[in-house]
Amino acid sequence: MEGHLNLTYRSPGGLPMRTYVRMTFHSEGADPTKVLAAMRSVGFEESMGMHDFVYRWKDKAALDDVIRLVTEMHERLKGLDVQYEITTIS
Repeated sequence: MEGHLNLTYRSPGGLPMRTYVRMTFHSEGADPTKVLAAMRSVGFEESMGMHDFVYRWKDKAALDDVIRLVTEMHERLKGLDVQYEITTIS
């Protein structure tokens, strides 16, 4: 499309920058739908496969941006009693 500008950052390999989260739930923790709502409120989308959630960056993010995102996610997950692992690919 003429005049269309794609603002999604793409790494030299061509893939957009993404932050992935893998969650570990247990029976004494929050209902998974509450975790889903908390993650969506930060901008994450649910994902299938190795990771449970993905955040798709529109632009290349600095380390400080990733830390701010993860800090916000961490605050929203407080009290839900889940564990998580984060991977960011740029």
